[in-house]
Amino acid sequence: MVSTKFTEEGKSKAGTWQEALELLKKGNEDFATGNTTHPERGRETLFAQYLKQYPFAGILGCADSRVVPELVFDVGIGDLFTCRIAGTVLSDAVIGSMEFAVEVLGVPLLIVMGHENCGAFRACMNPENIPSVKGISWQIIPVIEACRKLPGDLLYNSIVTNARKVATQLSTSGPIIHQRIQSGDLKILAAYHSLSTGIVTFFDPL
Repeated sequence: MVSTKFTEEGKSKAGTWQEALELLKKGNEDFATGNTTHPERGRETLFAQYLKQYPFAGILGCADSRVVPELVFDVGIGDLFTCRIAGTVLSDAVIGSMEFAVEVLGVPLLIVMGHENCGAFRACMNPENIPSVKGISWQIIPVIEACRKLPGDLLYNSIVTNARKVATQLSTSGPIIHQRIQSGDLKILAAYHSLSTGIVTFFDPL
């Protein structure tokens, strides 16, 4: 069972990135096997945190309606600091949000998560659809083109490569995140969420 991870003082129990990663893995296992506990998502949990939040991890993921980190990792209100944008790409606002999670909220782990059958990537593979995703296509198309030489499924390779690339870009985006990584207080990983199985696979950045 994965429940909201608070100590008696109200702070997150996930003091290290390794502990945070284990909580995510356990919650995802419960989700993928149908053993979810739907922990602490009621009004009492929300009201208890109205003055302060203590998330144990930050998630940069896609805005796709089928990918909800709190469900995928079977966690409760206040457990995750999430930022969602189509295609799981970077912008100044996204970087600033992740910096806030690290510097102000003290999360020890950031996950950059792509997912199976991502609509943004599918659109960028079809020239006729590119105008509908023009705002992010300039970041996605180069990844797709670079993956054409790789063996295996182009869509899968592109989504995973993008997540790993964005994780690397985020790790070097500025002194706030970079210094925490250098000190060992922060870890950034990429991930791929399979919609058909529910399983999340983790990868090191490129």
